[in-house]
Amino acid sequence: MFFVNVFPGDVGEIREIKMKTFIRFLLKAVHILLCIWLIPKQATSQCNLGLGAPIIKETFGAGSFIYRQPLAPGVTDYKYLTSECPDDGQYAIVNYTSGCYNTWPTLTDHTGDPGGYFMIVNAAPTPGKFFTQAINGLCPGTTYEFSAWLVNLGGELPSGVTFSIEAPDSTVLGTYSTGQLPVTNPVQWIKYGFYFKTTAGISTVILRMDTNPETGPGSGGNNFAVDDIAFTPVGPSAQISINGLVGDTLKIPCNNSTVLSSTVGSCYVKNAYQWQISTDDITWTDIPGATASTFSLASIAAGAWFYRLEVAENGNIGYVNCRVISNTVMVTNAKYVVPKTQSLQAAVCSGYYTLPSGKQVDTSGVYTDVLLSKSGCDSLVTTLNLTVAAKPTLGKNRSICVGDTTSLSPGIFSSYKWQDGSTNPGYKVTAAGTYSVTVTDTLGCTASDTVVISENYCTTVPIPITFTPNGDGINDTWNIPPLQYFPMCTVTIFSRWGQLVFSSVGYPKAWDGTYHGKPLPTGTYYYVINLHNNTGLLSGFVAVLR
Repeated sequence: MFFVNVFPGDVGEIREIKMKTFIRFLLKAVHILLCIWLIPKQATSQCNLGLGAPIIKETFGAGSFIYRQPLAPGVTDYKYLTSECPDDGQYAIVNYTSGCYNTWPTLTDHTGDPGGYFMIVNAAPTPGKFFTQAINGLCPGTTYEFSAWLVNLGGELPSGVTFSIEAPDSTVLGTYSTGQLPVTNPVQWIKYGFYFKTTAGISTVILRMDTNPETGPGSGGNNFAVDDIAFTPVGPSAQISINGLVGDTLKIPCNNSTVLSSTVGSCYVKNAYQWQISTDDITWTDIPGATASTFSLASIAAGAWFYRLEVAENGNIGYVNCRVISNTVMVTNAKYVVPKTQSLQAAVCSGYYTLPSGKQVDTSGVYTDVLLSKSGCDSLVTTLNLTVAAKPTLGKNRSICVGDTTSLSPGIFSSYKWQDGSTNPGYKVTAAGTYSVTVTDTLGCTASDTVVISENYCTTVPIPITFTPNGDGINDTWNIPPLQYFPMCTVTIFSRWGQLVFSSVGYPKAWDGTYHGKPLPTGTYYYVINLHNNTGLLSGFVAVLR
């Protein structure tokens, strides 16, 4: 129930309050209470202690280049910008940002992967959709977690995000607002999100994330980063153990039986179970018929096997999008008989060394090999110290600047013979060409390697910062003569709002300050030039004066 307090005043004025004003107040109050109800709380209930495999997990990928390609059409209403410093209404996907607008912190992706990408959003003054995705195959009566990791990048205005879950007809089924994201020092990724439970008839939903409106004066701020957007089944905590033992690993005798038991919360009306098996703890397979709360290992083959239990509401266990996952246990099968042991040393020039089990190894190192008996238990354990002669290496094909030199060294060997017949341990390269060496080591092993060295024009490219396309025949184009030596270079120019106004592969014709044949207004434009010669990007601003 909601109450409206009216302060003393003219009773006539009270009667003139418009009904729509009260309705707006009422709806706002309902929205606030709903958001409070949906705000994530500490996992104190048995129904939100267990997680399944994420149905979606948008990590934005990883790569060595600082910028990633834009999101697919329809995912966001924001404009993509190839920059770690997007402007209002723009976004970027990068693996690094630092010092933008003299306020942003240095930031990498949530997991700490130096190549991991994350999304930067510079929110427009009004709310706007910056991420959406449809989810299919949901189960009724199942709770899901809609979450993401966020960072406030600082600025004059507070940052915030609204999570929404909608039906295909755009009916809002659940929503949650983060409120103002805190500014932390040092900068810290924080997980936000809320729980959502499906009802009968809901198998498809639309996930949506919007920027909150700016709430203060000025145009700076409301900037944030987002990573690892996920939609994950949530349910009771599920723990499995081996005959009640503490720990997640058990070594059992060959052909002996053991029992895996489980402890599962009771938040579902009725629990349904499915045991799974894996050989690598990565790829999992349902075990046919293993649908009880316990599982008996009557007889398993020798080796290491991983087991886990998945749990869902009764009737939903057949759908992976509805399950929560237990911890993993590993069972190894071995016989209580001390196996024979032996230690070997061997050296080979190249190729493989075959161990007693039939396994072949081709690199230097110490190896442990187990030969199994007919019963599948350890019979012979071999420790091998293997030396494989080194394959000389001249490194990858590469380029040098015209007029420079580089040195080649294949490593330490007994003798050397280069492509020109010289026998020195190293070789000085002064020009482009194909270089090779044949070496012999102390074992008498012989091997060769080849590398191709090319030359590039590496002179610094001077770039004008202004030109005057006014038709007077003087400085009418943005002329950059050294680009003729880089026929595969790419040149892109953007307006101050991030609109692409010029692009080319190579620079056969200098830019004349027009877009689609029409003169652009006087102003400053942002350029990015990639010479494609492993020297990095050239970027900055050029002024068009008329």
